Amino acid sequence: MTALRVLGVVLAGGASRRFGRDKAVAEWEGRTLIDHVIARLAPQCDALVIAGRQHGDWIMVDDRPAGSAGPLAAINAALHFAAAHGFDAVLAAPCDMPDLPLNLVALLTPGPALFADHPVIGYWPAALAPTLDTWLATGQRSVRGFADHVGAAHVEHPPLRNINYPGDLD
Repeated sequence: MTALRVLGVVLAGGASRRFGRDKAVAEWEGRTLIDHVIARLAPQCDALVIAGRQHGDWIMVDDRPAGSAGPLAAINAALHFAAAHGFDAVLAAPCDMPDLPLNLVALLTPGPALFADHPVIGYWPAALAPTLDTWLATGQRSVRGFADHVGAAHVEHPPLRNINYPGDLD
């Protein structure tokens, strides 16, 4: 049996309204939040892209559709990138959760699946790209709603550090 090719995507295009400044580049324990997430996610994937911003030499994908459709538009962009480049699935994580588990693929496969308490952490088969296009075209934006629509598993996991406010860095 051939191993599945997994594309990782760091969701990094949010406006950081609650944080008050660009939280992806906020420092925690000596490096930026986005770099913490990259360090946790990249070893679990065959390749990695960043959704919503340019960061270093990583490939950037733009929300699909463009605009403010939230994390689902970023996941959709990654799904389309994955399908176009021979990946079987996308492993998604936000840029503000520096303590990601190092076994996400094992926790979330065969997929589709997402963490029940952190729905933007998910594993999505690339074949779902057209389904998500249709879902977004109806104006839907909820990751949980889409997950339920496609029968994704909601995986229970202990709470993770989620940086939403400057004080969360302490």
